[in-house]
Amino acid sequence: MGRPAAALLTPLVALGGTAVGVVALFAAQRALAPALVGGPGSTCPQPDCTLGVGVWLIVGGLAALLAALVAGLLLRHPDRPVRRGLVIALCCAAAYLVESIVLWVLV
Repeated sequence: MGRPAAALLTPLVALGGTAVGVVALFAAQRALAPALVGGPGSTCPQPDCTLGVGVWLIVGGLAALLAALVAGLLLRHPDRPVRRGLVIALCCAAAYLVESIVLWVLV
């Protein structure tokens, strides 16, 4: 594989891996939303809370994708582009998971 193709592989793997992680986490949270908001001990059982969290989850998902793309472009590795992209994707998906937990705890 040539150097230009390897240089583009890191951001593509980072972006693709992050997209898969964010979509999977978003789908799981969407399925759990009724239990998370209306459950016992909920501070805000209103539908507005779910809407607010949903908007922030979408914004956070887009921010994670942008961060993965920028990190993939800045942290390219000529010898191991796929491994570096997967590490970046894992970090961005983990950051999205932390954001999600913080949002649901604050609701």
